[in-house]
Amino acid sequence: MTPPRSVLPLRLAALLLVGLPSAALAWAGAQHIQINRAAGRNAPDDMAAFRAFSRPMVLPGIYPDLWKAADLDEGARHYFEPDRLAPDADIFALPRDQAQALAAMGFRAEITGVAPWTITDLLAKMTDAMRTNDWLWAARCGAAMSHYVADLHMPLHCTRNFNGQETWQHGIHTRLESDMTKAFFQPDMITPAPAVYVEDPFRAVMEWTAHSASLVPDILKADVIAKRSAGGRVDTESYYRKLWELTEDAVVSQIQAAVTHLSSLWYTAWVDAGKPPIPEPFEELPTASVHSGVGIDPLAEGGPLGTLPRQKKAYDAIIWSVMGVVALIVILSSLHRGRQSRRASGK
Repeated sequence: MTPPRSVLPLRLAALLLVGLPSAALAWAGAQHIQINRAAGRNAPDDMAAFRAFSRPMVLPGIYPDLWKAADLDEGARHYFEPDRLAPDADIFALPRDQAQALAAMGFRAEITGVAPWTITDLLAKMTDAMRTNDWLWAARCGAAMSHYVADLHMPLHCTRNFNGQETWQHGIHTRLESDMTKAFFQPDMITPAPAVYVEDPFRAVMEWTAHSASLVPDILKADVIAKRSAGGRVDTESYYRKLWELTEDAVVSQIQAAVTHLSSLWYTAWVDAGKPPIPEPFEELPTASVHSGVGIDPLAEGGPLGTLPRQKKAYDAIIWSVMGVVALIVILSSLHRGRQSRRASGK
């Protein structure tokens, strides 16, 4: 693959996220789409009909990032930070029930993240939906699950130092997973291993998490080296080229693993459901959250749950109040200066 001639515009291009709002995080939107598309194609031969069925599940793989604006609980579903636990903690021994696991860890969901439990919950829902012939719900759960699976394969979603804030490397998260990856990664780099039945999904997810976490030190080190090679800057072409040189193997390997593991989970759901006949694909899937029902157009009047419209009105009220105060200050100041001027002139 021949890299782009210039990487300088990456900081601006990253905001586009394949046409998505700039608030979207995790792998760039393009990578979530690439992972979903490749995972559908990676379905085993005995599940061949799923290859076509999964096509409308490709784009919805980005929806969970867009649910964050109107669902305050959504963010925690995108990561798990095992290094917040005691050094001798065994993540494989954590309860498989989310509430029990949080109690055992002694943290709120937004502190450690709950991605592993979100994945296994959606896997169970996808399985039940296939078993009961509710294929629309199966597709929605499977598409949402894809996002969290991909996120756990991004190493910086598996550490408390997720943005380099503890090592003076602020911004590494976006530089690595979005700016750099969008510039250099290409779909033809994906060569996943065959999908397989997953005997113990929870343990498998924790294994993926542990492996992702193990890559964090090398990624942070690569950022330091790349910055040094670019004269102390992180907004230059030379920085991004060096960062890609040092992290390419890890990034490509993790995206490939995400494809293999996602297709394996989809296959596992189908097998556990009894291998039911797979129908023709839907034209498209609803945008509403499978968790809370919020949509991805929260600023529309009468939007999901009314949450964001109220926030927007409150925000507008604050802005107009501030503008009113400023205007009042200007007017009073002008009147005061006018009085002083009249006094000075003896009027």
